[in-house]
Amino acid sequence: MEYPTDVPGLFSLGETQLNVADWRKMLLYSNFPPRCVLERLTFCKATRGKEHEFIVLYFRHWNTAVPATARLIVERALNPYPMDRRSMMTSFSASQFSSLISPTSSPTSAIDSVLITSNTVHPHWERYLGGRYGAYKTLCTLEFSATSCPSATQISVLLFVINHHAPDYHLWKSQCYWFSRTIWETRKQLFSGYVEGAWKPGRSQCFGFNVVDMGDSVKVVCLEYADEWTRFDNENEKEKQLEQEKQPKQKCQAELAGAQQVNPWWNRAAMTMLQLWAASYGPY
Repeated sequence: MEYPTDVPGLFSLGETQLNVADWRKMLLYSNFPPRCVLERLTFCKATRGKEHEFIVLYFRHWNTAVPATARLIVERALNPYPMDRRSMMTSFSASQFSSLISPTSSPTSAIDSVLITSNTVHPHWERYLGGRYGAYKTLCTLEFSATSCPSATQISVLLFVINHHAPDYHLWKSQCYWFSRTIWETRKQLFSGYVEGAWKPGRSQCFGFNVVDMGDSVKVVCLEYADEWTRFDNENEKEKQLEQEKQPKQKCQAELAGAQQVNPWWNRAAMTMLQLWAASYGPY
């Protein structure tokens, strides 16, 4: 069976890297992301150099008859264009992106990105990640039950909130270690019904030292997520209402056009009534 390409931002051709805000926006323009659910995520760590940490997300296709899983890599790095917080890394190679994960003691804007990987690399996934990050290890795996999986839309809103909560990259406060750990812990708080595997040592450490002070980040992000999701849900409801209001007028206009096409000399009084009826719905 061919790999599906019907959900931009999850299931598509080739490889695409987006910042979290653009990824969220891309999912909003499709009806399928709410039906594509997160089955599993893994917490990964490079074992050399800066010991970069990143998360891999596994999303199931919305059609249960299609046995396909999208694999997305989520990570934080320095913004190479600090004047533009929304800068993209689409044109960067893996080695170039890796060079951006460098320590700095002064805050500068961060890029929180989502890499939608090509299905062609899935059969040799470990080799692909090794080529991108060098030697690495999986520290932990978390799996959701079939009835409690969060949707891709919910995850996109969560990543957006985390980025908004701490948009700057700082060596001791909000670097890749903080970002990965915040993603992991907030998901556990917000979405129940998961099984978390045993942890291997090394999380949030660089050269053996703990480099993350989480403070109340997880608690605050969860509260901010609840507010953002409510706002997002209300916006969706308004859009649906507007769409429903459009339908009667569009139907009336279609009937009017059809009647004029069939008999251009038909009763003018009836045509005027239809026009008045259509106008009563107002502009849209």
